[in-house]
Amino acid sequence: MYTGSTDEGRLVPRDWLDQAPVTRTLLALNIAVFVVQVVVSGGLGLTSSTALRLGASYALATIGENRWETLVTACFLHGGIVHLGFNMLALWQAGPLVERAVGSARMAPMYLVAGAFGNVLSVAYGWITRSGAFSLGASGAISGVIAAALVVGWRVQGWRGPLTQAMARWLGFVVVFGLLSNLSGASIDNAAHIGGAIMGAAFASMWNRGYRYSSGATKAILAVCVGVVATCIALVAFHDRTDPFAPMTVQARQDFTMDAVRDGRCRDAHDGLLAVERLRGRMPSLRKPVEATCGHVGE
Repeated sequence: MYTGSTDEGRLVPRDWLDQAPVTRTLLALNIAVFVVQVVVSGGLGLTSSTALRLGASYALATIGENRWETLVTACFLHGGIVHLGFNMLALWQAGPLVERAVGSARMAPMYLVAGAFGNVLSVAYGWITRSGAFSLGASGAISGVIAAALVVGWRVQGWRGPLTQAMARWLGFVVVFGLLSNLSGASIDNAAHIGGAIMGAAFASMWNRGYRYSSGATKAILAVCVGVVATCIALVAFHDRTDPFAPMTVQARQDFTMDAVRDGRCRDAHDGLLAVERLRGRMPSLRKPVEATCGHVGE
């Protein structure tokens, strides 16, 4: 396992990102997306509507409206500069460990699948609890990178190896920090962290030690990964353009519907009711005032 030269006093060696093109690209892409967020939102923070417009994972819509593309796009969004900075620091440190050890053709799909699977667990939890919260951030995917580094360290060095021990402590910190933060009132998506870690470890346990992908195979795998991300971004843009309710939470949809009822905009009231019920199921409490003013609304 090549981890670069050792430079005293540095967080990582001077040549740390050499031979780690996927990590470099992921760092650049996350930062570029954050710049887009700032331009779109007009500030460093994100409102719920802007987050949903850009592709945040919203459990009720992911399942209720089949917004599965947001499982991927949410991995590239961040709630603020601190959120971005912490995640990029972790990726900068851990990403090259994995990519140098196993190659770019393994790193790229593992990162995407770990991030998406983390969001799957987050969505499952949100759907079961009927939470109106949305999720975003690269931490699920990065938890997958750390877990993969842990497994790679175990396979190469054993459980007592320095890399294995370091990654185990780091992963433990991520999970414990998230749990304690939520107890103090924060909103950390622990389901995404745990899901990402599980998938990253699963990927790393299946890698065939000693096998290297050819240059052609590596390019093909990376092209598929780029295609997946591009397709998901395109789907988010398509929904933004064709569905006026795409950037609305369930509460915003309810408010829109009641405003339409009060203003006598019956078509909007009907559309708003159906948009709410796609996320919450049949809503008699909302359906009653809509139908009293505007007539029966089909299922």
